[in-house]
Amino acid sequence: MIEAEGARVGRRRSAVVEIRKHLAGLYRGFVWWTSLYGEVDDHYEKERRELVVGLHDELSNKYLPRSVWLTEGSRKKVENFLSMSEELCSEFSAEIEERGYPRLRHSMERRVSKKLRPLKTEAESGLETELAEPRSRGWRQHLRRP
Repeated sequence: MIEAEGARVGRRRSAVVEIRKHLAGLYRGFVWWTSLYGEVDDHYEKERRELVVGLHDELSNKYLPRSVWLTEGSRKKVENFLSMSEELCSEFSAEIEERGYPRLRHSMERRVSKKLRPLKTEAESGLETELAEPRSRGWRQHLRRP
């Protein structure tokens, strides 16, 4: 029984660490995309946009099977971050196509800082709590409750 509990804690910790890594990577991708300096080449902007899309897909795909190890509060925070990052990516892509990257770059930076950074911080805080606090009851015990 103790070994099984230890394995669960290990899997939970592993899931949280992996989600945190991908969450930070996606945020860094947004910062990289929105902060091209010097001459702006469409090739580099598109490359960075594709990187963000790939990082978002990777986080989404890695997150879902690992979300079972998180509390509802932490899941909600990560899902809010994922939702906002998808929304910003779509908005930025459409606006870049319409107005061009050089005209939007500063606006993109502000929106990432204003909308995405707080959600990242909140999600990371929830994941940090997951690592710090042992779960009071396992999911099997929740199922047994009448």
